[in-house]
Amino acid sequence: MSEGERNLRVVLDGSDASRQLQAVLSHATPAGELYILVGLRRCDSAAYQKIFASLARPNDDVEVARGCMISREPFRQLLSQIQDGRFDDYLSQRPW
Repeated sequence: MSEGERNLRVVLDGSDASRQLQAVLSHATPAGELYILVGLRRCDSAAYQKIFASLARPNDDVEVARGCMISREPFRQLLSQIQDGRFDDYLSQRPW
């Protein structure tokens, strides 16, 4: 599990997850922005929609860990996958 996923899971277990996620958004890396969107989509759909609509969409690639494989994927592609709900069930699963 990546450090970003571990941190997101900790925040989502708290009672003020939406506030915490929104508070760090302005300082987040592109990968962090994606984690924040995944978390907000899960805990606060109104905040998610607002931030999704206003978020810059860089052409940069982001480092991604899928299982034991680490690769780089386009930010915009990952953003689209979040919008499509691809990660919605993932956080419901227990980590290894």
